[in-house]
Order: sequence, then C-alpha cells, then structure tokens
Amino acid sequence: MPESRLRHFVKYVVIDVLLAALISFFLINYIVSAFKIEGDSMTPQLRDRERVLISKLAARKGNLRRFDLVVLYKPDDPDKSLIKRIVGLPGEIVEIRGGDVLINDKPLKQPFAGDRGAAKAPADMKALLIPPGTYFVMGDNRAISFDSRLFGPVPQKYIYGKAFFRYWPPAVLGKIR
Repeated sequence: MPESRLRHFVKYVVIDVLLAALISFFLINYIVSAFKIEGDSMTPQLRDRERVLISKLAARKGNLRRFDLVVLYKPDDPDKSLIKRIVGLPGEIVEIRGGDVLINDKPLKQPFAGDRGAAKAPADMKALLIPPGTYFVMGDNRAISFDSRLFGPVPQKYIYGKAFFRYWPPAVLGKIR
C-alpha cells in the first residue's frame, strides 16, 4: 500500500510541474515578459541595466498610442531588441526642424522630456510620411539613440511588447508612465 501512495504522489507532482511549466510558457510567450534595458538611449526615463515588464498582449492587439514605450526587433538585426518611444503614427508626417519634432507640421509636445530638453533631436530631418501599419520610434536621449531617424518607420509586426512596469532596481519600482 505505501508503494501505491508514493506512485500516486509522484504522479500528481509530475502533473503539477508540467501544468506550471505549460502556464509559464503561455504567459511568457503570449502575455507578459521581462526585458532588460541596454544602453542609455532612453534616459532619463529608463536607464542602462534596469528591468521592465512588457505586455505582449497589448502589442498584439495593436492598441499602440503615441508616447508608448515599446520593445521591437532591431530592424537591421532581428536577433536583438530595442526599447523606444512611439512618436509618429501611421499616416502622419514627421519632421525634425531646429531640434523640434513636428507631426503634421505642428510641434510635438513631449511631456516626458520635462525641463531637461532630453527630447531635442540633434539634427534636422526632412518630412516623412509614415506608411500604414508602421510607427516612427525614437529614444528619449536623442543625441545617442539608434531609432527611426536611422532605420525608418517600424512595421507593427516588429513591435512585440509594450513596457508598463519597472521592477529593477527596487528604488525605482513602479508603473511606467
């Protein structure tokens, strides 16, 4: 009888572990995942080595808005990822003049930049129509950011996550605005 109970116990432990693994796989691949910031292109909002949670579901549903922080496959090297801010939406005309970003010929108010002027672009850019199904993304630290100014608008299929919560380091734990 004890051998039967042991087999019964082991059977349920194996089932529980497999079920937990299946649920984890589903959550990580389709719902939420962790992402590590590499570099300073998003300072002051996000800094090198900070970690954030990203919603894969939000990116799949396509409910992306201006100023969302998104994680995307690097267009010239899809094995790597970048985190950038959506600045221009499909069908808009984006231009940089005198360091200011213009959308449809109107200056873009960038509340995340604060008084620091971190969102000033170092160089002008001719007007560009953002094609349907693509987004114009930029880093907050425009002087060093590798973004749509260099690789062009990003197809929505390249965007796989939307940052919503910073969990590391503990001193900056909290929702990302």
